[in-house]
Amino acid sequence: MSVSVEVLGPEERVFPQIIKTLLLDDSAFDRARIRRLSQNTHLMVALSEVDTITALKAAVANEAFDLILIDYRLPQGDGLEVLEYIQKSRLNSDVATIMITGNGDMKTAVTAMRNGCHDFLTKDAMTSEQLRFSMVGAMQSAAEHRNLIRQTAHQKEIIKQGLTAALLDADVQGAVLSLFKHEIRDMIDSRTTVFTAQDHSDLEALLSTLADDDEFIFT
Repeated sequence: MSVSVEVLGPEERVFPQIIKTLLLDDSAFDRARIRRLSQNTHLMVALSEVDTITALKAAVANEAFDLILIDYRLPQGDGLEVLEYIQKSRLNSDVATIMITGNGDMKTAVTAMRNGCHDFLTKDAMTSEQLRFSMVGAMQSAAEHRNLIRQTAHQKEIIKQGLTAALLDADVQGAVLSLFKHEIRDMIDSRTTVFTAQDHSDLEALLSTLADDDEFIFT
């Protein structure tokens, strides 16, 4: 079963955009309760509901969400299984996630956080204030993680371009070749038992190639 309910809070204090949220819970009573709490978070929430893991898989395969609420205890499987599936999905691998656990189930909560879940809530004690705080925090954590990944990829690209440019410099090429030659000569002279006769022959051939400036060219 899948139900889409648009829940629009009266205020736009933190996120002016509509937060596309998916809730997985097999209990109709609990889904209704969380839906009512969502209405009092003062956030712009578009809430979709599913009651089985199968329905969730279909939802995350067809639509990108900003936030997914996962009930841990399910008739088939559990929330950790669902979390892993979401993290491997094409559209929602970096979505903000919140695990909903039972009272006193701290072990599950800790395991979920270690596995990449952004926050957890205790179902029976949940209030609209707690839900709001958790939703905002989870989305901020997910956004920071996405930014970190982008920054890391950008830094790697800068380093790659810098190394490529450096290797096109004749002086740098000469220094690199000199270092390679020195290391290879050390390996040949060591006559270690790690290398076979063929290995030594191959190293000699490589050293000969490096010594020929016309044959060895940086590309």
